[in-house]
Amino acid sequence: MGLERLREDYRINGERQVLITEVTRMSGGLICAAGLDIHVGTMVRPLQGDGTNWEETKWVTNGYMRVGNVLSFVSANQGHPDYPHASEDFRVSQVNCLGQVSQHDLYEACHETAYNDIESIFDNNLIENKYVVAGTCCRSLGCIMLPRREIKIQESFGKIQVSYLDKNSIWHNLKITDLVTKSYEEISTGIECLKNRLACSSVVQPIALRLGLARPWAGTNNNYNPKRCYVQVNGIIFPDQ
Repeated sequence: MGLERLREDYRINGERQVLITEVTRMSGGLICAAGLDIHVGTMVRPLQGDGTNWEETKWVTNGYMRVGNVLSFVSANQGHPDYPHASEDFRVSQVNCLGQVSQHDLYEACHETAYNDIESIFDNNLIENKYVVAGTCCRSLGCIMLPRREIKIQESFGKIQVSYLDKNSIWHNLKITDLVTKSYEEISTGIECLKNRLACSSVVQPIALRLGLARPWAGTNNNYNPKRCYVQVNGIIFPDQ
């Protein structure tokens, strides 16, 4: 089921219908969700009406913000968000869950809308293959497809890191913020689980890496001016899990 089939199953109803493709854990008990606008084919990052993210205990536990769900959003006043996140930020006043797609259908939607490489997602604005300068007018969300053999999982500075070597022989080392992976109390457990999932995945079909830009960061000593938005892995979608 690609987007065409999804459009048949979820007809236009005056609201924004979104297939949730990634849910990431943030600090303070919050999560960030994002997904594909079924009828437009572009990414959306729904936010609460005041521009804040979602409480995990309320919106995940109660079954709304989950990968694979199709949600319907009523628009709120959009305010004045800053780029690059303004490209996808969407404030909402009402949320309804319309249904859930299978893992296969989720994977197909990701595959269909994937970019050729990480540079294409961010309109060739990446600096040092790591970040985009705050205020840059470009996308902040996207997806690439990689064979499982090219994906490496390890710990780096107390965080789980996903690494891969691109076609230009450049290593990309990205922090993973995926809710499922970060739900483990021990980093070693999260790494082992992710490695096992990779090992059990298809050797033929590529894996979807959901990528996004973190919110602007001034650096540990406030030494980044302008601030930087670092690339992170928002989620990993397997073809058969």
